[in-house]
Amino acid sequence: MNILSQYTNINQTIATNSSNGKTGSKVCKNPNSTTKTSIFYVNDIHGQVPKMQRLVSAAEHAEIAAKNNGADILKLCSGDTFIGADNKRDTVAASFLNIAEFDAQTLGNHEFDITASICGKLLKNTNPKIVGANLNFPDNNSELSKKVIRSTIAEGENGDKYGLIGIQPPDMSERLKKKEVLEGITIDNYDETLNEIRREVEKLKSQNINKIILLSHSGNDFERKIAQSVDGIDVILGGHSHDLVEGVKNQENLFYSPSGEPVIITQAGRDGNHFGVLNIEFNDKGQLTYIQNNVNDTNVYSPNMLMTKEADRILGTSPKIGVLKDSDPTPKNYLIEENAWADFVADALKEELDAEVVLVNSANFRGSVDKGDITERDINSIFPFNNKMAKVKLSEKDLVDAIKLCGKTLSNEHHKPGILQVSGLSYTLDSTGNLKELYFIDKQKNKHQINVENPDPNKIYTAVYDEFLLGGGDNLEMLKRKDSDIIEKYDFEKGDVTINYIKKIGKPFEVRKDNRIIIES
Repeated sequence: MNILSQYTNINQTIATNSSNGKTGSKVCKNPNSTTKTSIFYVNDIHGQVPKMQRLVSAAEHAEIAAKNNGADILKLCSGDTFIGADNKRDTVAASFLNIAEFDAQTLGNHEFDITASICGKLLKNTNPKIVGANLNFPDNNSELSKKVIRSTIAEGENGDKYGLIGIQPPDMSERLKKKEVLEGITIDNYDETLNEIRREVEKLKSQNINKIILLSHSGNDFERKIAQSVDGIDVILGGHSHDLVEGVKNQENLFYSPSGEPVIITQAGRDGNHFGVLNIEFNDKGQLTYIQNNVNDTNVYSPNMLMTKEADRILGTSPKIGVLKDSDPTPKNYLIEENAWADFVADALKEELDAEVVLVNSANFRGSVDKGDITERDINSIFPFNNKMAKVKLSEKDLVDAIKLCGKTLSNEHHKPGILQVSGLSYTLDSTGNLKELYFIDKQKNKHQINVENPDPNKIYTAVYDEFLLGGGDNLEMLKRKDSDIIEKYDFEKGDVTINYIKKIGKPFEVRKDNRIIIES
């Protein structure tokens, strides 16, 4: 019998999971299920310490629910738990992996922000298995090479065994500030990575493992390709592309392998704002027969006391600096939308550093701040890259060219690097990212239109942006300055300025966007 005939369209057969009343999806006409499994999954937490504190509580809740339902529990992470070059924050992230009792993690590009050698030192004493099938190490005696394995086998409390494979992003070198941080490590390209996955699947099958999970930090597009071109994988826990993959939808995150077996793909967004609990059932052949994919809001859970104490031990206690009454939500498409917190921070930089305009790259903002008491840690968690600030002389032409270049990312598939967030300016882009209008807003709030077709190369603005942009990051070569155009370089970061700004406010405040950036539909 053709194996395809054993499975139904996901939209034709729906079953109710009696443990919590939510609906799940049968993917086999005659399930004959023998194994119940619950997977707690996260990805792209990006060093968000306040979210880690809540995620530990969420993980504990997921484990209790799984055990009450008679299911095995696996806790898995698909990379980018670390971010930036802040060793203390990354040390907290390493502790998080232990406290939450993860079974395995794969490495993302941001694990290498601190260099491969430091990453290895931080992961050396962590308990989760670190899986990476497409990494090639020049030195097999390094701490990281000793820690990373191509695949592993996890055993559930009920005695069932699961094969876990990990892959890193084949475009890793394109996502790093400096390729040197890899210290000679190379990553297989997309085709080679597919072959590496196939080899690991066959190795696991030879050990009688028929339930196989891929931890992938390669992005949703490639993960879909894997699902449809590699036999033997049942679950792909994704990352890297920051997609929030909810529910179970045929041909969106439920696919079929070349031999016709179902494969479910998940991903929980970015910055620890969400986590997933994937409840699944396997038959005795290791085929999925039931899928329920629950994506949950991390903020529903209270901070875990042990994780909070560990963060305080490593980072020091974090004093309260103010009270946030309310704020606009973080935009779903954070790279191509105005961000209320970006407005707030850019305005703080403009006022505190006495600038006319401020530019901030959208990708520099990671996470958000919850309502209520705000601590220094809450603010610093938004800015993971520790880039110092600078004040420069910026010509009108270079300003326009920078906004135009970033605007065109609206037309890119993944919207990289994103639009520029601003203060002292307002602008409008059409739906393809062309700059339609740009205004300079002076300190008296008067608007002055700038000719975007013929900007004045002799008109100079006092501008503030960080050392990443000053170095031409994100291909913004026009923002590089010669020494005579650098007014001042500061030995502090956006977070430092924002913290002082909030302290000066001295009363509960709100964070709202004001439509200074308009994207035409």
